[in-house]
Amino acid sequence: MPFEINHGLGRFNSKRDLHAALGIPLSAAFGEIRKRYLKIAKTLHPDSRDDESGKKMASDLLSKFVNPAYEVLSQEKEREEYQVILRLLEKQLLTANIVPTPTFDLAQEVFNAANVEEAYQRALNTLAQDQYKDLNNTLKISEQISELNLIYLWRSAGGKVTASTPSVSAPAAPPKSDATQGQATPAATTETSPPTEAPKTEQFTEQYFRRAEELFNKGIYLEAVKELKDALKIDPRSARCNALLGKVYLQQGSLSMAKIHFNQALKLNPQEVMAIQGLEAISKRERQAQKQQKSTEPPKPEQKKFSFFGLFGKK
Repeated sequence: MPFEINHGLGRFNSKRDLHAALGIPLSAAFGEIRKRYLKIAKTLHPDSRDDESGKKMASDLLSKFVNPAYEVLSQEKEREEYQVILRLLEKQLLTANIVPTPTFDLAQEVFNAANVEEAYQRALNTLAQDQYKDLNNTLKISEQISELNLIYLWRSAGGKVTASTPSVSAPAAPPKSDATQGQATPAATTETSPPTEAPKTEQFTEQYFRRAEELFNKGIYLEAVKELKDALKIDPRSARCNALLGKVYLQQGSLSMAKIHFNQALKLNPQEVMAIQGLEAISKRERQAQKQQKSTEPPKPEQKKFSFFGLFGKK
């Protein structure tokens, strides 16, 4: 049995919503995450089930659904990376004009709430209480929590319910005969709607940049490269990250890779100082290498000049 969340926030995150699996809010700190995990683990302990099928389902839920979520959210770096993904999605919901559609009463309350934070916490706590009581309903309740998470994310991004907000229950792209409930879908737009700018993601790569910069200053170059590559997966148009990656490669002596990233940085931002200085340093190194090569080249052997008469000289 696959343990996947094909609803709410899970639809936008490869069929999983880590917070929904644990029944915790998106803003949960490590202490809250650990406390909730221990409670779920106790509930799913095989000794708490009488029948073999119940023990098997409890064991599967713990190992395939709960533990993977906890493994990510319990690690500070992994948790930060997951939060970056959520913040990007938060921006994209408004950019793409995506409006979630509530499919049950608690979700509707959060969708319309004046105090979103309070309504979200109250609704989530209500669902979390029953999430692992009846294991046959665990996935259904987890998907309802994921729907709450999506609505909360949309409201946090600035999504507002207005008189003109359409109630969308099916995607605008190729229509299907039966629309899936609870799917977040692009709202209808008119020709007069102003174009929406793409979200700026530079701010989301800042933590990666800072960590990489600190690692670079300590001489831990391989880890710095990893941080910057992770940042560029999130925002490949980050001129600063490309420039710093070029600087790391330059320090390692990989001039060709350094050039690639310096040039990419300047393509994205022609005023990127780090990239300009980096290319100047590369040019200086190349000139020095050429000079050194010339100075170390062995002198060419002198060619003896023979005169016509010398060929017939005395032996």
